[in-house]
Amino acid sequence: MSGSTSLKTLLAISGLVVLAASTGPAVAGPKQDAQLISYVGNWRGAGELLGGEEPEKFTCRNVIANGGEGKINYQGRCAVAGLNLAISGTVKYNDDKNRYEGVMNSTTKFEGVAIGRQRGSNIVFDFKQQNQHEGHELSIGAKLTLKANDTYTVDFDVWVKDSDVKMTTSVPFERK
Repeated sequence: MSGSTSLKTLLAISGLVVLAASTGPAVAGPKQDAQLISYVGNWRGAGELLGGEEPEKFTCRNVIANGGEGKINYQGRCAVAGLNLAISGTVKYNDDKNRYEGVMNSTTKFEGVAIGRQRGSNIVFDFKQQNQHEGHELSIGAKLTLKANDTYTVDFDVWVKDSDVKMTTSVPFERK
């Protein structure tokens, strides 16, 4: 893998992992419901993808809607290296397992599972996956932090093991 082709390939697989989340079977309590519903709205974020031949601008927009029964639905788009990537999903609290759970769908045919836990006043989703793409072994990591101060941040990294290429970004989102 080399140049902008490798960057585009990696981003097509992993760029949308940063917004992973979805449904759980149990009903949350009023505290969890209220915290999730507080994120309903339009969001925008921007950062820089580092680790390629040169830094790439990374921009995203996301619409979070009330999905009823204490869950939130989202639809998002990110643009990086000439690619437009789309995702959708839902976030819900699972009382039985005392955690938030998620599954993401994307235009890249990539689906992922994320587990979220309360950490202080924030909800933090940690996602890690090993994947193969065009004969290359990838390690993908993402952290989504829903912050109590009406913002959220997505941090992610991709490591192409056979070429030792590592790319990272941190994208803070604000309500618009």
